Amino acid sequence: MKGSEEAAVAVQRALLTSVGPEAAEQLALAQLRLAWDEVVAAAGLSRGGMASRLARFSNGTGHVQASEPILAQELTLRADALVHAVNERLRGRPGATMELRRLAISVGRWRGSPSL
Repeated sequence: MKGSEEAAVAVQRALLTSVGPEAAEQLALAQLRLAWDEVVAAAGLSRGGMASRLARFSNGTGHVQASEPILAQELTLRADALVHAVNERLRGRPGATMELRRLAISVGRWRGSPSL
C-alpha cells in the first residue's frame, strides 16, 4: 500500500470511529466536489460569468448544474474526459472513496451563481 493510500485509510478509520459513517460520506463528497472544481477550472470552463457545480452524487452519477445553457452543452460534449480527469484527481486523496462513472448535466441557478 502506498503512503497516500495508507493516509486515506487512516483518515477514513478516524472519521468512522469519531463521528460516524455520515462524516466519511461527507468527506468523500467534499473531495469529489473539490476535484470537480479543480478540473473545470483547469479546462477553462469556469470563466466569463459561467460556472458549474457538482450538486449531488448518486449511484456513480455526478449531477452537475451549469449556470448557462452553452456551458451545459460544453460539459456534455466533454463529459467522458471530465469524468476521467476528476477520477484521476481523486486518486490517493484522503477520504476520497467515491468514483464518478457518468455525468447528468442540467442548467440551473443556485445561490451565488451569476445571473444575467
